[in-house]
Amino acid sequence: MWFLEADIALRLLGGCLLWAILSMLARKFWSQAKLDRFLVILDLALIAYVSEWLAVFYAVYTVLTYGIAHLAGRGEGKGRKPLFVFCCLLCAVPFFYLRLLDLFPELPLLFALTGLAYNMLKAVDAVYYVYYTGEKLDFLHYANYMLFFPVITAGPILRYRDFSHSLARPEAVNGESLTRDFKRLIRGYFKKVVLLVLVSAVLARLTAFTPRPWLSVIACLFSYLLLWLDMSGYADIAIAMGGFLGLKVPENFKSPLKAASFTQFWRNWHVSLTDWIREHIFVVLNGKRLNRFQGAFMGFGTMMVMGLWHGFSLTFVLDGLMNGSLLAIEHLLGITTVKRGANRYYLFFRRCIVTLVFSFTTIFYTLDQTQLAAVLHGFVNL
Repeated sequence: MWFLEADIALRLLGGCLLWAILSMLARKFWSQAKLDRFLVILDLALIAYVSEWLAVFYAVYTVLTYGIAHLAGRGEGKGRKPLFVFCCLLCAVPFFYLRLLDLFPELPLLFALTGLAYNMLKAVDAVYYVYYTGEKLDFLHYANYMLFFPVITAGPILRYRDFSHSLARPEAVNGESLTRDFKRLIRGYFKKVVLLVLVSAVLARLTAFTPRPWLSVIACLFSYLLLWLDMSGYADIAIAMGGFLGLKVPENFKSPLKAASFTQFWRNWHVSLTDWIREHIFVVLNGKRLNRFQGAFMGFGTMMVMGLWHGFSLTFVLDGLMNGSLLAIEHLLGITTVKRGANRYYLFFRRCIVTLVFSFTTIFYTLDQTQLAAVLHGFVNL
């Protein structure tokens, strides 16, 4: 990805540090909050360095979706909810067109692809904010929210209310915060540049051996590790860069290995995405108080939507079916959590089951067709 290219990474880091210095000066002589309202200038400059077309596309998309969100707050009476739904769909038009390209690659490329799925969710969240709060969006807050370069291409997914609050009351940028964020930035790049390469090499060697069940299990575990290093590494970089700017980027991973159920796991893995889907779709449809059957439906639906959000293909459909079925079964059986004081061996057993099953699903994302065939063959080559 572009943030791993040395020249771009250095400019991103340089831009963050420059803004951190300006923030410290502004806090002393002016106002950091007032300065951060104009962070959009730095956002656009850094995005344009990566791709001028990307900067133009997102500048236009930001203006259009701001108007759409404003329109969502103008509905009245019986027409208010249909207008709200229509505005959400308008924000998602480029995303759905992108998914049509998966099915019909001969269609012309009309939109920038980088980060489109994530930024569509941010735009829809702003429409929700206007609809449910009745408040208007601050344009500069919204522009900074949509163009915030640390998360322009991937997660964590920002919420407008949280980002706007952070922009209005930014954290103090000082020596202590810079040290903390530098450590996290180094950790993120170490995961992406060093550990990811090593784990990829080990995984390639494992899939090259004669297929055996125990080798396939180990390959699945390394596949899990590969995916976690990739996604959490980027999250670390984004959170660190946000910290340099005095702005909070939400955590995206919360110790998923400690999860003793699939329900707990998906609350700890890619948190910003699973929370977005649950809160913006199924909680709105069913309400916050769910019975066992509604919880099962919401869990199944969340996983299916997540699968299709990643792509319109058989792999993502099957992934959604599998993970959704596991969540539904847990809700129906009432085993979504493990009570405090549970036997530690039972707790360890549940954690192992969750880890192994999720590890198996990751191989469909991390391995090529030859490697995938070797691992699947290993499970039946007794």
